[in-house]
Amino acid sequence: MASTPGEAPRTPRWRVAFYHAQQARLATYGVDAPTPAAAVVAGRTALLAQHPAVPGGRRPTLLERADRVGGGDGTGWVLYRIGPDTAAPSGDGLVR
Repeated sequence: MASTPGEAPRTPRWRVAFYHAQQARLATYGVDAPTPAAAVVAGRTALLAQHPAVPGGRRPTLLERADRVGGGDGTGWVLYRIGPDTAAPSGDGLVR
């Protein structure tokens, strides 16, 4: 983002959306982060704060462990969309 001389550079604002297929829910978050990868991490932190994972009372199955190795985290939420946040700051954590 451009800044005027004498002003500190602004951190870009990103809109990150996560989707849960089993619950058919979409959660979106506006986060400040220098890169898209950092925005995903910040968005996932916000997501898990609002929708904490329910701990299972058993050991994960082989399929569940393979999903986690492949980038899943066992919660069912997956990254759906990420892009620059050009909308108003309201609506963070919107779940449909």
